[in-house]
Amino acid sequence: MDEKLVNYVINTLIEENLSITAAESLTGGLFQSEITTVPGSSAVFSGGFVTYADEVKTQLLSVPKELIQQYGVVSYEVAVAMAQGAQKVLKTDLAISFTGAAGPTDLEGEDAGTAWIGITFHGQTDAYDLRKPELERNAFREACCQFAFQKISDLLV
Repeated sequence: MDEKLVNYVINTLIEENLSITAAESLTGGLFQSEITTVPGSSAVFSGGFVTYADEVKTQLLSVPKELIQQYGVVSYEVAVAMAQGAQKVLKTDLAISFTGAAGPTDLEGEDAGTAWIGITFHGQTDAYDLRKPELERNAFREACCQFAFQKISDLLV
């Protein structure tokens, strides 16, 4: 993980007085753990979600079961719904979500090393497809977090 990038993102959020939350599936809390490595991060981060099971995505983030059934959990649509759900529950300025197949096996027909990362910020929501099948499980999880911090950095410029 690029510690300098993580520090830049969190310190910029602090300077801009912008709050952040996360809804994580395949990353299992890794992104939120990285946030809290930065001193003062509690000024912008009050908590988040680890929603590994589909039912938990539905219960905590209000991701419709039908959406998961229609598009699959590893999808643009579910990443968007997770980010929007997290933002709605914790009323943050920015929310990020992670859903995917970390590996080593495929998930719902999606190759290992596939993820969708959703971001909600300033009333706009989008999701980004990240595919790195060459990485082993934990390296891919870290790559997802690195990608997310870079996307947030790009939004804050």
